[in-house]
Amino acid sequence: MSFRFLTSFTVRWLVAGAAAVVWAGSGSAMGCSDGPQAFNPAGSTTGSGGAGGGVNAARRLFDELAPEFLDECGTCHAIGGPADTPFVGDIDGTKPAAEFTQKDIDKAYEAITAWPRFIVKDPTKSTLVTWGTSTQHGGGPMAPALEVLVRAWLTAEAEYVKDVGTEPIPTIPPFKPVVPGFNAVYLDALGPEYLGMAVTFQAEELTDQSLSLTNLEVHPTAKKGLSFEHPLFTVFPVGSSEGDPDPVDSFSNVVTDFQPGESGALGPGTLVLTNWQKGGKLSIAFETISVIDPTAMGGAGGGMGGGACSALMSFESNAAPQLSNCVGCHGGNNAGATNAVDMTQLSSDPDSACGQIRNRIDLNNPGNSQLFVTTDPSVQNTHPFKFGGNTANFNAFKTAVTTWIQQEAQ
Repeated sequence: MSFRFLTSFTVRWLVAGAAAVVWAGSGSAMGCSDGPQAFNPAGSTTGSGGAGGGVNAARRLFDELAPEFLDECGTCHAIGGPADTPFVGDIDGTKPAAEFTQKDIDKAYEAITAWPRFIVKDPTKSTLVTWGTSTQHGGGPMAPALEVLVRAWLTAEAEYVKDVGTEPIPTIPPFKPVVPGFNAVYLDALGPEYLGMAVTFQAEELTDQSLSLTNLEVHPTAKKGLSFEHPLFTVFPVGSSEGDPDPVDSFSNVVTDFQPGESGALGPGTLVLTNWQKGGKLSIAFETISVIDPTAMGGAGGGMGGGACSALMSFESNAAPQLSNCVGCHGGNNAGATNAVDMTQLSSDPDSACGQIRNRIDLNNPGNSQLFVTTDPSVQNTHPFKFGGNTANFNAFKTAVTTWIQQEAQ
């Protein structure tokens, strides 16, 4: 990984005569018309904006359907439930409909709207509809009366989903972060060549107007690296498709290369957004971004970036047997999962597989390893495997893998 810092990367203030003109929400700079313009994603604005009436209408629709929805879905899809998709969050899913309180509904709304591919521009393509009404769904298709209510709510929410593909610069569409919790933002929205690459972080609200992102990391894939300039986080207030960029443009002077198989911190690894709006969304834009592909440069490519582990015997005896739980997706059956963490050689070449897994552990604090945070049945995040809600099985996995991590850290 290499870091290069630019002395004059973006112009935030333009002076015309005695007046200073601030970075404008329209994306155009007023004043010195022939000067360089600030990096600003299309559709962004410095104002908080919002369309409160519309989002209130959508939220009212959710509140009306919530008791029936939570009664039908909560038993399996609450945190710790038997489904590996805890999208209703930290509620008691065993309650009957009449006993759900407004606090339960508020918590469920925050969790559901943060789940990927639920709130989308075309509500007919929402996973809540496509999977929830399918005969393949483990709990059976959604009740017809509930389906009508869910479709109406999703349609109201869709009014505030920004169109994908309208940005003139590479931009991850707005997403609702899990707060507090672990977030993995996959970059494949930028194109198929980015499949499996991600930006990850822990999100926590400091106040209603400030959001802390810590452990900010970039994860390319084993075969392809990533090069980018000037990542910019933008806040989208509730009920608005207009964004408010990070007011201090925290990463304006960062240009970073991550080689294949190499993960690392994004800038200093932390960010505090002082323009946060409680319940809002985030997007990430890049001044430039490209894939580092050794095969396109005449290299052999195809490696896993392995050989980086110092406690290989412990990995084979303690971690590898437990990681067999993960091979169903990471062993080649799911392209995104395999690109993110390639376990195809877990049995045939443990050294290479070990190098892959090492990118997702924390040697200084094993309990904070992404390997555990993402699969913990008691933690709210969007990883699709959580041991079927079985805490005992997760703890056995964590204990065995931690034995290897501790030896790896020595």
